[in-house]
Amino acid sequence: MNNKNDLKLKILSVLVAIFMWTFVINSTNPTANKTYRNVPVVIRNQDDLEKNGYTIIGKDEAYSTNVKLKGSREKLISLKPTNIYASVDISDLKEGVQSLDIEVDTPSGVSVDELDPGEINLNIQKVIEKSLPVNHIISDEIKDGRIVEVNEMSPEEITVKGPASVINKVDRIELRIDDISFLDGKIHNIPVKVLDKNGNALSDINISHEDVNVSFLVYETKRVNLKLITSGTINKDYEQTARELSPDSIVIKGQESIIRDIKEISTKPVNINNLRSNSNGEVKLDLPDGVEVYNGDSTVNYRIDVQRKAKSASDDNKDDK
Repeated sequence: MNNKNDLKLKILSVLVAIFMWTFVINSTNPTANKTYRNVPVVIRNQDDLEKNGYTIIGKDEAYSTNVKLKGSREKLISLKPTNIYASVDISDLKEGVQSLDIEVDTPSGVSVDELDPGEINLNIQKVIEKSLPVNHIISDEIKDGRIVEVNEMSPEEITVKGPASVINKVDRIELRIDDISFLDGKIHNIPVKVLDKNGNALSDINISHEDVNVSFLVYETKRVNLKLITSGTINKDYEQTARELSPDSIVIKGQESIIRDIKEISTKPVNINNLRSNSNGEVKLDLPDGVEVYNGDSTVNYRIDVQRKAKSASDDNKDDK
């Protein structure tokens, strides 16, 4: 009988000890909740996504969530925000807008009680590329009556690469020249802009070259008269009644030092040797070195009219004899 009572006392003592231990633990280190705000959300496996030819629209955007954790007070007090790792996995995603659940890794003994938000939306798009010529625009302010032409430009074509929705908006690659110092004949490194059809700059695009090396040629212009040159002599029984060129003047271009002393431009010689009827056709201009026709052709039309000479009285007497 005493043995049974002793056993019951021992069991009761153990239960009381367990109760007291639990009471003490819960009293000194109770279960608690703590909210950590703006925990960064890491996007995992972006490299795998890009290897498959896709990208995230706004991939540089920062995502965050508020995490409410549950655990012992002691562990929550010692837990730093940097020890909380929130992430989403995009290794198996394809094209389109997708909602992904946020996963949170916490230390042992701490669990997630609530996430706000619990998911993020990502826009996954196919990466495409296209090449476009560099469109150079020279402002009227720096032309000031000059003719400005590109001498050298490298590269002449630029490749853009990025999300399909952005690349499909690309209308042109523009190089704008608005500084007169660029017209000194030297090579300058000038940035380009990627624009849509409305002239708005586009971002979130990879561009093969952000700058273009370019130099310019600068010409002056001048209007001068034309002169018809002939070789040979008209038949002795005929005489010239008219000659003309169409047009009779042109605008030439060239460096100022070359064209400033030019008063007129001659044609190549037209052969009129033994001419006995009207003659017309095309003839090339004899342009000096470094001189060109501005916005026109180096060939003009000519016309030479002739008629038989009137007979004199002495000529009639000769005929009678």
